[in-house]
Amino acid sequence: MSDVQPREITRREFLAASATTLLTGAFNPMAVKGSVDSDDHPQTTIRTAEWFGDDEIVLDFPLGWQIDVRWMDGQSAPELSDDQMRQALHSTIDTPRIAEIADGAGRVVITFDDMSRPTPTYRVAPLVIEELHTAGVKDEDIVFQAAYGTHPPLYQQQMVQKLGGDIVKKYQVWNHDCFHGLTALGTSSRGNDVRLNSRFMSADVKICISCVKPHYIAGYGGGAKSIVPGVAWIKTAGYIHHEVSPNSETGYGIVNSDVRLDMEEAARMAGLDVSVNITMNGTRQITGLFAGDVVSAHRSAAKLAHSIGNTPSGPLADVVVINSYPQGMQATKELRHAKTGLKDGGSVVLIQDTPTGQSKMHFGAWFATDGWNQPRQPSGLPVAQASQVIVFNRYHSKWDEREFSPDVHFTTQWEEVVYLLSASHGGNTLVTVYPTAPFQHESLALRL
Repeated sequence: MSDVQPREITRREFLAASATTLLTGAFNPMAVKGSVDSDDHPQTTIRTAEWFGDDEIVLDFPLGWQIDVRWMDGQSAPELSDDQMRQALHSTIDTPRIAEIADGAGRVVITFDDMSRPTPTYRVAPLVIEELHTAGVKDEDIVFQAAYGTHPPLYQQQMVQKLGGDIVKKYQVWNHDCFHGLTALGTSSRGNDVRLNSRFMSADVKICISCVKPHYIAGYGGGAKSIVPGVAWIKTAGYIHHEVSPNSETGYGIVNSDVRLDMEEAARMAGLDVSVNITMNGTRQITGLFAGDVVSAHRSAAKLAHSIGNTPSGPLADVVVINSYPQGMQATKELRHAKTGLKDGGSVVLIQDTPTGQSKMHFGAWFATDGWNQPRQPSGLPVAQASQVIVFNRYHSKWDEREFSPDVHFTTQWEEVVYLLSASHGGNTLVTVYPTAPFQHESLALRL
């Protein structure tokens, strides 16, 4: 089959001719490795826009190209039923059952993470409430606390998306403030001045719900991260990132780092009663629930998350396509997949297709020495061996360009992505696709 030669037509002609075939909104369940459309174009289906419909879109590629979709091992792991999650809540790890802990208690606070995390808290929160009702806790004594650290506060629609409309109607939901209303708990063994949200600290029973997924400095997210940085003072959160982390061995799969241990020490200081940790498959369905002690329950969840996310490496590819679903708000972290899977001179496509954009506000940036409104890098690509990096986002904004130099190409049209790729690669191009990059990791040891 002859090589594709897009330079023989103009870019405008190519886009016009391709617009009806290269990006469609219809879900094709057969669009997996090796599938083709009616015109023999290789294609695959990905999800994007978590919290905004979880769109399923079909990506077409030029004739003759080979598409290798690197599915993680737990892509289709079975979803837990409500009864299975209830059983997990009844079988807590190294703590009494929630209903026992809350028996005779007054106020109860339940934390949850924000829109930057894919956690379907609305599945778990009603079951936690059931446990509290079993203990005799009154509805007016149950509150929910958004634990987003130094991220911006949630507005009501986001609270409904995370918790469900019934909970928002019936229970008070608080936003965290990383600057005010804080209780000093003392200094951790690593020198962290631990100050936490005073409303959180005023509760008789403290419960945290979080997801466990790969994290670049905490090994895996969730667990004690719900406390620090979740409900912490900005300087407590900053100390973890800027003092503990640089002096600790950190990375994906390293759970027993000083970073995680300092977070867990703070959680002990806070008197966290129960940590509820969940794992997910490639469509954000809950595959595991581990409730109990802030350390042991989290370690159990990390083991399952590590198994689910394992993605065996394939041959180095000419093109690496990285889909940042289901954590599109922090897409740049996922370029790590290209750094290990791309041939020299290859192309990278980063899909950060989400209406939320890229971290429109993060108070943690106050620690930056050169200010918050940073100029773009003057030149260079974020993947050293790449010849081009393309960012695809149907919801693009100028702000989202700030982390890259002008050498990175941004586009809202998949057909333009294909045009740019075709200009650099011929008919036997190998494309590797990571469909759920934030959950995925190469085969590596888990350090607990």
